[in-house]
Amino acid sequence: MKKYLWLMLAGLIIAFIWGNSLQPAVESESLSIFGANLVKTIFEFCHFHVSIGVLDHVVRKLAHFTEFALQGFLIYKSLSMFRVRNGVKIAIIIGILTAIIDETIQLSVPGRSSQISDVILDTAGAATGACISYLFALKHK
Repeated sequence: MKKYLWLMLAGLIIAFIWGNSLQPAVESESLSIFGANLVKTIFEFCHFHVSIGVLDHVVRKLAHFTEFALQGFLIYKSLSMFRVRNGVKIAIIIGILTAIIDETIQLSVPGRSSQISDVILDTAGAATGACISYLFALKHK
């Protein structure tokens, strides 16, 4: 039963990723600006000043990397629960496919664009998450 929970969580993160890509640019931008302003407030409290434009870019890229790292982690965990071999490789391939579909979705959304650099960043996130999940599995054997 537990293995189906992991599989469901992996499916939910993919739905979350694609759902975010369906948001028009205005909505997506307002969410990242909110995050950037939050980080800016924390930085200013520490007397460290960074422009909102730089923070917005960093917040967006970190969000991409993090959601795909979570996907890679959950996909590997799901595959390992079903005793699938080559789980890290498969999780990375699924990450690449998810990223390509994600960027393709954005082509049809007003104000959004598709970038190969995002596919690369997303793939790096998925690979990182899958490797972390693999290392956790090794540690707990």
